[in-house]
Amino acid sequence: MEKSLLSKLSKELEIPETKMLDESLNVFLDSELRNASAEILKIKKQFNVSKPEELKKKIESGKVEEHPAWERLIFWENLNKRIKVVNNWMQRLHISS
Repeated sequence: MEKSLLSKLSKELEIPETKMLDESLNVFLDSELRNASAEILKIKKQFNVSKPEELKKKIESGKVEEHPAWERLIFWENLNKRIKVVNNWMQRLHISS
């Protein structure tokens, strides 16, 4: 039976598979956190707001056009949820951000 890629790499680098997985998770979660935060920053700058509620008020009052503002607001809210999930996992795995 063929060894897994992880097993092969682990053997060649002489690094335990668990260490490789742990470090991979750290890097992945940190990257997700940074990417989501960067996207949120773009939205904040695009609409000159600091939180989703402000953008919603601007949309409802007509200060910004509904399209693409509603889509960006939904995206922002989803990014906030993603950040919470990532932070939760980072805490569970004892990773500092």
